Amino acid sequence: MNISIAELENILRSEVTNSSSIIDCKNSISIDGISIDSRTINKNELFIAIKGDSHDGHLFINDAIKNGASLIISEHRVEDFPYISVDDTTDSLAEIAKFYVDKIHPIVIGVTGTNGKTSVTNMTSMILQTYKKTLSTYKNYNNQIGLPLSVLKATKDDEVFVLEMGASKVGDIKELVQIAKPTIVALLNVSPAHMDSFKNIENIIKTKEEILSYQGYPKTVILNLDDHNFERWSLKANKNKIITISISQPADYYISGSNNHNIHVKTPHSDITNLHVNDLETHTLNNILFSIALSYEAGARFSNVIKGLYDYNDIDGRFSIKEGQHGSRIIDSSYNANPQSFMASINSLVKLDGDSWLIMGDMGELGDNSELYHKQVVQHAYEMGIKKLFVISKHASAILGEFGKNSYNFDSIDTLISFIKPQLNDNVNILIKASRFMKFEIIVNSLTERKN
Repeated sequence: MNISIAELENILRSEVTNSSSIIDCKNSISIDGISIDSRTINKNELFIAIKGDSHDGHLFINDAIKNGASLIISEHRVEDFPYISVDDTTDSLAEIAKFYVDKIHPIVIGVTGTNGKTSVTNMTSMILQTYKKTLSTYKNYNNQIGLPLSVLKATKDDEVFVLEMGASKVGDIKELVQIAKPTIVALLNVSPAHMDSFKNIENIIKTKEEILSYQGYPKTVILNLDDHNFERWSLKANKNKIITISISQPADYYISGSNNHNIHVKTPHSDITNLHVNDLETHTLNNILFSIALSYEAGARFSNVIKGLYDYNDIDGRFSIKEGQHGSRIIDSSYNANPQSFMASINSLVKLDGDSWLIMGDMGELGDNSELYHKQVVQHAYEMGIKKLFVISKHASAILGEFGKNSYNFDSIDTLISFIKPQLNDNVNILIKASRFMKFEIIVNSLTERKN
């Protein structure tokens, strides 16, 4: 981060309620970064006291100072230390990020959708960084606090930002677009998620398509021609340049053929032939096409696309195949879950050689229809030939009946692990999937740990 005290004062002028403490000592202040976590703050960093849903950063201001903070942005007075008092610290973080985007002036790519955001963001970044200095979303920082923090990790040399944009309520994507000002965007898909806050699928659609709205400047919008919302979204984006992808019909970027695990991709630029793909499921192919399209539209060439795709390795927790105990194969999809991604993972699982087992946890934020969605996943697992089902779920009593025999319910991770470990063998593939709050990575780590 490269922001001076003078710039910071100017950025926050409209937000400031009391800046006298900083004015008196600004010449002695050095700002080398921004943090909202007092535990990990580094020397000479700015600490912003954010009020979150579960904690209030104002309670940790003294800790931040002890750990090396040089300046505090707070909604309250800070005694005997340089600070800027503002009305809303979250708004201040957003304003600083907006300024920083304008200062660096990179190509900004925005990616949203229910499924595949992180995979597309990572894959696109891998391609673009083969020829440009590229910033990608840090960890899963994709909301009103996370996205600004991702942006503020950039250096003045970064030429491209590839930013994942998530949402939990109507208006969230609009706010992120206003901060980052993307000129190339992709709307991947929509499926049920965060239903407790969204209430219905229509609100999710309205929120995701906020990325398509005209914001006073033209954007390149990438859409899936195969998506049932395509016509709606193309009308929404009609003031922008629309680029299409498809795995089933001619589009700007589409799969023109395949041979075993090799696909052929037609593009407006250089065609890609014999691209090896391990997983031929629809969601994986869509992610690849979105990434290719985003990269080409950002200026990549054929050599960049090929090298980036070759180097790309999907992150842990999204159908990562790992060596398990007793020769078994553990498919780690513990990072997150919703009905669509669950069914897609099951489809990929059953294509592997051997018996298919499923360790299933709860999918969060599905609202009043949560039990129904869990039943649908279990029904799909049964229909696809899953041999055994192991469940930790508040819906267990309802969903086990959809599977019948060879389904097991557990009240804790420890009891599940103790039960399943002795059964592992070299003919077993186990998909482990749940929303993040279930902490199923504990199961993954236990079943993949090596015995001495």
